[in-house]
Amino acid sequence: MIQRIEELLRAEPFTPFRLVMSSSNHYDVLSPYQIALGDSIIAYFFPKSDRQASLRKTELTTIETLEASKS
Repeated sequence: MIQRIEELLRAEPFTPFRLVMSSSNHYDVLSPYQIALGDSIIAYFFPKSDRQASLRKTELTTIETLEASKS
């Protein structure tokens, strides 16, 4: 599943995606700069905020692609 995240982060053009955790919480990745992958943690940075979350890779259940917003 981490390999899929890496592919999505490198894709041109970038397609937003959602990380769904075992707790049913979800985190929308709207930019490739919004997350950083560590050995066991995904650092998620909330948009337009100083907040961040540490997501355990072992708790990731699903990755869903999102429609790019149309301006």
